[in-house]
Amino acid sequence: MALKLIVEGCKEKVRDFVEFLKISPYWRLYSGSKLSLGKEEMRIDYYFDKKLQNNLSLTDKPISKLTIHSKDGKKIEITLLDAQVVEIEEGITYIYGKNYDVYAGK
Repeated sequence: MALKLIVEGCKEKVRDFVEFLKISPYWRLYSGSKLSLGKEEMRIDYYFDKKLQNNLSLTDKPISKLTIHSKDGKKIEITLLDAQVVEIEEGITYIYGKNYDVYAGK
């Protein structure tokens, strides 16, 4: 059975939220409708279902390297698999992906 999601509010925020959902690695958006609620507001109705898990090996997945520079000059590097970058608003960026540490315990 599919999920129905209804989001209503400021047009810009609703669009940003929908773009965020579209890149979800776990859910597939397959049907939707938009309704304008005046000059500044809108409503969306979307249907989602679970994405089938693909069985790619770790070496088949896209690899990205995230580098963060601190104010005192230190550098932190994080390697991510299936990385996604979403600009939430000006100056705020959400980056997520999978990181595997072979030395980490269970």
